[in-house]
Amino acid sequence: MAATIIDGKAVAEKIRARIKAEVARLKTKPGLAAILVGDNPASKVYVDIKRKTCDEVGIYSELYKLPDSTTERELLRLITKLNENRKIHAILVQLPLPQQINERKILAAVALEKDVDGFSPQNVGKLMTG
Repeated sequence: MAATIIDGKAVAEKIRARIKAEVARLKTKPGLAAILVGDNPASKVYVDIKRKTCDEVGIYSELYKLPDSTTERELLRLITKLNENRKIHAILVQLPLPQQINERKILAAVALEKDVDGFSPQNVGKLMTG
């Protein structure tokens, strides 16, 4: 049996074009909030790519760059604010977080309907049960 080679770049371009068309038909522009705590270079690249893709397909995005010294309490306050923000439909908390912050607590604080990565305990459970 011959192997099939998939052109990932071409597939991604088709998906982006489809999403762009779908977003253009929406009455309300979707919004993504990306939270980056600290200076992890790989995390910064990942978030930058996500924001660039949002721009390409017409999705509004906001970046919250927080210092490595951010406390868990400060981050929870920001997440609460974003959960209540009607302009934001999805929240991305970039991992890893600094040691002083409990990742599970932070991920559980993101509203289920705004959990873009599906990392909340409820969304992980839904994924596991199909």
